[in-house]
Amino acid sequence: MLAEIGIVTTGLAFGAAVFALVMAVLGAVNRRDQFVLSARNAALAAFPLVTISCGVLVVALLNQEFSLVYVADTTDASTPDFYQVTALWGGQAGSLLFWSWLLAAFAFVALLANWRSHRRLMPWVIVATMATLAFFLFLNTFIENPFERTWETPGVGVEEALFAPYSNSTVFEDPTPTGGSPLLRHFGMAIHPPMLYLGFVGFTIPFAFAFAALVTGRLNSDWLRATRHWALIAWLFLTLGLMLGGRWAYDVLGWGGYWGWDPVENAALLPWLTGTAFLHSAVVQEKRGMLKFWNMLLIVLTFLLVILGTFATRSGVVSSVHSFAQSEIGPLMFGFLGVAMIASIGLLLWRQERGHLRGADELDSLFSRESLFLLNNWVFLALTIVVFWGTWAEAITTILQDLGLRDTVVTLGPDWYAMGTRPLFAVIFVLMGVAPLAAWRRSTARRLGQAILIPTLIAVFMMVLVWIWEMYQNNVWETLFDSPGDFFGEMTALTGDLMWALLGYGLVTFAALATITEIWKGVAARHRRGEGYFVALRRLVARDRHRYGGYFVHLGMVIIGLGIIGSSGFQQTTMETLNQGDRLDLGPYEMRYDQLYDAVAEDGRWVTYAEVTLFRGDREVATLNPRWDLFPQNRSAIPDLHSTLENDFYVRIAAIDANNPTRVRFRAYVNPLINFVWLGGFILIFGTMVALWPNRQPRRAAQSMSVPSGMGGEPAGAGK
Repeated sequence: MLAEIGIVTTGLAFGAAVFALVMAVLGAVNRRDQFVLSARNAALAAFPLVTISCGVLVVALLNQEFSLVYVADTTDASTPDFYQVTALWGGQAGSLLFWSWLLAAFAFVALLANWRSHRRLMPWVIVATMATLAFFLFLNTFIENPFERTWETPGVGVEEALFAPYSNSTVFEDPTPTGGSPLLRHFGMAIHPPMLYLGFVGFTIPFAFAFAALVTGRLNSDWLRATRHWALIAWLFLTLGLMLGGRWAYDVLGWGGYWGWDPVENAALLPWLTGTAFLHSAVVQEKRGMLKFWNMLLIVLTFLLVILGTFATRSGVVSSVHSFAQSEIGPLMFGFLGVAMIASIGLLLWRQERGHLRGADELDSLFSRESLFLLNNWVFLALTIVVFWGTWAEAITTILQDLGLRDTVVTLGPDWYAMGTRPLFAVIFVLMGVAPLAAWRRSTARRLGQAILIPTLIAVFMMVLVWIWEMYQNNVWETLFDSPGDFFGEMTALTGDLMWALLGYGLVTFAALATITEIWKGVAARHRRGEGYFVALRRLVARDRHRYGGYFVHLGMVIIGLGIIGSSGFQQTTMETLNQGDRLDLGPYEMRYDQLYDAVAEDGRWVTYAEVTLFRGDREVATLNPRWDLFPQNRSAIPDLHSTLENDFYVRIAAIDANNPTRVRFRAYVNPLINFVWLGGFILIFGTMVALWPNRQPRRAAQSMSVPSGMGGEPAGAGK
């Protein structure tokens, strides 16, 4: 009965989305308000229908209805209840249904919240949202239905179908459940997909309003004001998803890092980059009426990259630990992407050709804040192109090779990303420091140079300080008097190795000082009027949450940058084979291998633990237990770590000697400053939530959007 309910409600939701789409077009074209009202009601009805479908699937997962193919493929009898629920998005069909539910929910809220204030745009908002929802529900209804069952046929065969393939068939109640991947049994990974989906789906709403503005010609800032919070919420969830995915990789995959430029990781990063640029660029349109074309282009690109990322994850075109198995939906997803691209880009170019997206003002100075925002757009677009080509070069050149248009396939690895992204991220941190100090409209190189002089000098001092410390840590100074020739050779080599890290430390210092300076100006001004420092800061934030939330986001990005530089530029690693009682040295730590033992976990899996004791100097600091989890189909090596703000000691079992089970090969890492990545993420999320919270006292001037990363932001009413 559960399957029948799910099939019916999913089909009805698909019908409601199609009906809403058709009626919205007819109502808008023929100016029939009753048609548009019918479209709205059908769009609203889709949400409770998909909610019932998701609820039915969750109940089936909790009841272990293994006659449903999806339940058998994503869980087994040993799966804990929490992971049975999260299995809703653990497979292809369920995750598509979950995506549809989120989109239906977002459309439901957006329609109710904006129906009266943006009535002229709403028919085409319905068209964009319901076209997307109808496509995903079509996939769930006809291609990847999570309510498909396993049937035992009269000939003692077993088939999979929505309905009984033969009249005498019966539901096969005892299939062998394969369960989900054991690597996904991690809290971060359990909530990582929903965060990404919330980010992906959330950007559909700003795109829908932009699409409606392009169709209707209402190209002022109304659509921006309607979608400001939607874009920021989507960006927040996408950021959370990226952070959780990085933490999962760090905790589970065992390679000592958190970002490996995996194609599916990149698929989520691409819309984050263009979404970040959009949030910055929209400030200029609200402030000066400029960059209208840029804002439309960026939100359209963000939506298209969301669909492309979904295609990458679900088509099997790119290989990734994060992707689903190859399925029939790949060509359909690519077709939907093509239709969306032709419709949105075509409309955008048509409006641009007719001059409808021309700004209300022109740049007054190359050193003004709006000029720096424009440069920021170009840098983020360049970053997007670099990451896009690194992700898709192999697939694109393979197709070209198959067509006989080229002889070789291009495969790009981490070196490509390092070479292409480092200079661009350096420019972003420069802009993050310079932009808050630049004036709107008119500014001069001299005035800007005076503003950045002190932060620049302090940043250079920090670079020199780090260089001196690394020279000391690597014992280079000891050769200065003993062998001057060797000293200059070692100094040159070390400086070359540290060039990007030193530059990075200087830039994050520069950006941090600029952000802190802007916060301090406001706090100091209120303090001079008798307020305490903390009270002054609290009241400043309460009065202008958008501005100061953006500053906190910038500080979070600076701290993340500090962690990335430390953990990537100064990581130490070793791999050694040890007998019981043996030790290995790495960085400031010494690790002793004590014993190897087996245990049975609560969910029935067999676990092999290695117990190691960690020392720092003569002091014992931790006992760690890296392990192997043994499952019927596979085995996973789970690392363990000792974590401080200064660094992490991270160790995993690399191999166990088959001839001597107590002899173990360990891979160990020391990751300096890595916890600044997670600390910065928390600050970034806090800042975004501050920016989302309504101001206590409304402002007369139009409020600007908060700026999530890359540049300094200021409210629309400031700087006049």
